[in-house]
Amino acid sequence: MVRLMTKRAIERWKRLTATGSGDGVIEVPSIDSGIATGFGTARYAIGAQGQPRLLVPIGGHAPACELISTSKLLVTTSSYKISNKSTLFIDIMCLDRGLDLVFAELAEDILRRIKEGFSPLKAVIASIDDFRELLKEKSREEIPESKIQGLVGELEVMRRLVSLNKTAVETWTGPFELRHDFRQGTHALEVKTSGRSDTTRVFIHGIDQLDPPVGGTLHLAHVLLERVENGQLSLGSIFDSLLRSGANRKTLEKGLEALGCLNPYGEEWNRLSFCLEGIKIYRVSEGFPRVTGSSFAGGLLPGGVLALEYQIDLSHAKDFELPTDDFKIAFERIAG
Repeated sequence: MVRLMTKRAIERWKRLTATGSGDGVIEVPSIDSGIATGFGTARYAIGAQGQPRLLVPIGGHAPACELISTSKLLVTTSSYKISNKSTLFIDIMCLDRGLDLVFAELAEDILRRIKEGFSPLKAVIASIDDFRELLKEKSREEIPESKIQGLVGELEVMRRLVSLNKTAVETWTGPFELRHDFRQGTHALEVKTSGRSDTTRVFIHGIDQLDPPVGGTLHLAHVLLERVENGQLSLGSIFDSLLRSGANRKTLEKGLEALGCLNPYGEEWNRLSFCLEGIKIYRVSEGFPRVTGSSFAGGLLPGGVLALEYQIDLSHAKDFELPTDDFKIAFERIAG
């Protein structure tokens, strides 16, 4: 039989999912649990896709020990304002919806320990240790290196856009199968990432990927990475950097989820790290090496040809490469 407190938690998460809003105390949908930690009360909340979530306030200082996440359980910290005062929470979210009931029992156990006098951090760590099922990794195929590398490259470009305008995260259209990776009005930016600093060849997917928006501009950013042990660039580190720069977490997570990344801190997405060897920006205009609709009669692929992928050698596009001083102009058009 489901215990009363567990059932109550599930009902509160269902209500938050159904209404999309809570009591309005913080900026994410949440409801007061009534359990005080000494820094405020713990809150039931939901993630961007309705995932059950528990927010445990710990004041204004990050935990001294590392909070461990898995493919099934995301454990991190989030800061929200309560009565115009910033409060830090341990943020625990269930990533495997088949474990909603188990997560409700975990949340109940955390709140019980807090009520018994445990500190918020010790309550979280002890309860998670008892619920080892949530920490077991799923059996899964390894994520290809090229996919991790490509995503790191896109987020590194986004980091530069967000440094100009924190709302630039809204221009990230690539995850949603739109033609270019970033777009602001009639201006677009396509990102290609290579794993060696001397690489000049990149793959192009489709006849419209290097076609600018009508009446607008298109630039191609070539991100050059080098794979290294304990490198400064990893998916989790860039995600953290974007959040510190003011990027909207919900928008970021929505894009990552569309690409199959449910946890940017997951071991499977952070098994590789890189150093940045450089970024080159090219103006894609008349004369740039490319294949577009205008290359074919009627602007369409020949009959029977369903798709087109090809390589270009950027060493043949040196006349289109922007000087470093002009990078900011190209990025500002996208950042807004």
